[in-house]
Amino acid sequence: MKISNPHLVGGRLVYPDKIIDGIITVRNGKIVKIQKNSSRALLTYDFRRKGVYILPGLIETHGHFREPGLTHKGDIPHETRAALAGGVTTTLDMPNTNPPTTTVKLLNQKIKKIYPKRAYTDYSFFLGVSKDSLNEINKVNKKKIVGLKVFMAGHETTPTTIPDDETLGKVFKIAARRDILVGVHAEDQDLINHFNKKFGKRTDAAVWSIVRPNKVVAVAVARAIKLAKKNKTRIYLMHLSTPEEFAHVDRAKKQGVKVFGELVSRQLDFSTKDYKKFGNKIKVAPALRDLSDQKKMWERLRRGKIDTICAEHTPHEWKTKNQPNVWKAQSGMPSIQENLPSLITSFMKKYGTKRAEEALMLLAKFGAKKPAEIFGLKTKGSIEKGKDADFTVVDLSKEWRVAKKDLFSKCGWSAYEGMRLRGRPIATFLRGNLVYGNSKIKGKPLGKHI
Repeated sequence: MKISNPHLVGGRLVYPDKIIDGIITVRNGKIVKIQKNSSRALLTYDFRRKGVYILPGLIETHGHFREPGLTHKGDIPHETRAALAGGVTTTLDMPNTNPPTTTVKLLNQKIKKIYPKRAYTDYSFFLGVSKDSLNEINKVNKKKIVGLKVFMAGHETTPTTIPDDETLGKVFKIAARRDILVGVHAEDQDLINHFNKKFGKRTDAAVWSIVRPNKVVAVAVARAIKLAKKNKTRIYLMHLSTPEEFAHVDRAKKQGVKVFGELVSRQLDFSTKDYKKFGNKIKVAPALRDLSDQKKMWERLRRGKIDTICAEHTPHEWKTKNQPNVWKAQSGMPSIQENLPSLITSFMKKYGTKRAEEALMLLAKFGAKKPAEIFGLKTKGSIEKGKDADFTVVDLSKEWRVAKKDLFSKCGWSAYEGMRLRGRPIATFLRGNLVYGNSKIKGKPLGKHI
């Protein structure tokens, strides 16, 4: 819903290191001024009330939005509306579509035809890499993407795996020469094959974490870092879930390797103990970890020893998830709308409601500011003069019982259904425009390629 300029937005503003009472002046979609709160100020949007906070618009670093070819699972209008309802204003699109987005031609199809006038968030893209498309890395305009995406191992929806170090080395070398970030799905395919053979006769959901244990990801992360160090490549390690992986990242950072580690919040919400209740709803790759590992991920988040946190929104149609046989259920779960309130709620349950503001500041840092820095999104990520006026407003005093009727994702289901969450966004602004409020999307899609 576009409104006249300038206009004022006021309330408790959340930064990575502080929360202040302030008033934001917005003009032409940009933040032009931030001033101290005045009770006498007449605001266009007044959020000055107890329990309400204004965060920078979140950046979803890992969105599987399913176009082209998989629109029975999700599509751009549905998934980006779900993003707005989850406080996300910028989304980074993944390439495992049908066909996989591994060529410049297919990338341009997304940029020119699929996304324009259909996306409700601002957006950018990862270019996928396969063994037969390496030359596309030389051809792509790197200003049109945020990075490359390689899968070291696969599952049901990842046909472009590169399990061998020889080919991965070629990818890393070209990317380094062109100074393109490489996003890595790091699992070791040989180890997965070994465990699949050993435990493949089991069909229960819990076996998924047994055939994809910590070793599968830790070995792959070590291999990826070794190649990055050798080729001087910038790498972004996706959905890390174990202390072993982050230990490799910590050592690499000290050695000067330009490596970043992403944490997916579902690893904080669910663990292996939850398979009995949720079954294949929570089958994801990499797999869920035990409570001990989950505890260590919470501790790492609070110490600030991650680089980003995201939802890894992965919608699947219900019939492919509602399977008793783990080998027939597809990996991944939708969560972009539930991610913000679920993380806040889990944090408050674990550490107490009095520390809720700590959760908000962590989200401002790892869900907005750091992603913007890593991916070069210069106008995004924080409530600062000169930045895009992207905000999400959350109300910690209100509880949301997750229900299908409230979900915007096309797949229409959620592992969080029935849960009571706090911190559900009550308003989302994209470049100064109110695009979500009162549980409804406002206006037409305004998303732009950034």
